[in-house]
Amino acid sequence: MDQEFRPYLRSLAKRLRLDPARQQDILLELQGHLEDKARDLQGAGVSRKEALQRAMQYMGTPAHVASGIYAIHSKGSWRDILLATVPHLLLAALFALNLWTRYALLVVVLLGVAMVAIRCWRKGKPKWSYSWLGYCMAGPALSWLLATMALVYGAWTFVTTGGLPLTPAFYLLILAYIPFSLWVMARVVVPLVKQDWLMASLSALPFPFLTTWLIFFNSQGTLWGQEKLSLRDTDGDRALVFLALAVTTGAFYMIGSRLLKIGLLTVSSALMVAFTVVSIPVSFGILAAILIILASVAFLLSPAVLGSKLENEDEAIIDLMEGGEAPPHWSTNAR
Repeated sequence: MDQEFRPYLRSLAKRLRLDPARQQDILLELQGHLEDKARDLQGAGVSRKEALQRAMQYMGTPAHVASGIYAIHSKGSWRDILLATVPHLLLAALFALNLWTRYALLVVVLLGVAMVAIRCWRKGKPKWSYSWLGYCMAGPALSWLLATMALVYGAWTFVTTGGLPLTPAFYLLILAYIPFSLWVMARVVVPLVKQDWLMASLSALPFPFLTTWLIFFNSQGTLWGQEKLSLRDTDGDRALVFLALAVTTGAFYMIGSRLLKIGLLTVSSALMVAFTVVSIPVSFGILAAILIILASVAFLLSPAVLGSKLENEDEAIIDLMEGGEAPPHWSTNAR
């Protein structure tokens, strides 16, 4: 009876977007319920074909069933919420207490976050680990941005002055590093998006603010020039943003509805980016501020586009494999 229920369960699997192990258990349990219901109907004299159809109708549409299961199983426990907010709260404390300039302490904190994230990644990504993974990915992501900015700045300087601000060997290293950093990010981002693009967006929640600050410091000459900026002037504002990130992350794990989670990330991201733009001691102008906010929200929701593309590719592979009578599996996530 497995073959008859396969399209229904595949459609359901596409919408669950839970932890692969838990998702597989749920699908096997649902398959058992469908088979039991169909047998009961056949025992009552209903034809096999009608029994299969009525069993699936009794269960409900895949979209409805998946929505109810996701609302229950996507919520985090208080332990999940506490652990998920820890990296945000640590960074909020570092900036609130002006301790981030103690570089040894900052390095210890960041290395600790990275070690926890890597261990969680190898152990199967527990529910609370996605915010930790986000900060782990901030290193290669922001270094890629810095490398790209340095390359663009060097090219502009060469075009306008005929010389390079740094040695050619430095730019050769940058050219080699950029594709390497993209490869590192892809190794993490693609599996995250395949499992659930919304969790990838949660992991990327700090990126718009970190990027905005990075670009601001660079525009002030802090990164590549000789001018110095008193970074302590914005410590309180940055502490508030990291505290807001912790609150948003906690609320995300408390909400069951997928649409409400998307709305939470969209609205909170827009508000926090707006606060960041206003708190930076530079006049952006209304149009520039609006563009920054829109770009940040678009970036945060961009995993949805990648997720759709990867899902279509996986569906094509599954159809091809099933055409060759490959062993059944309900979801590309449950590998």
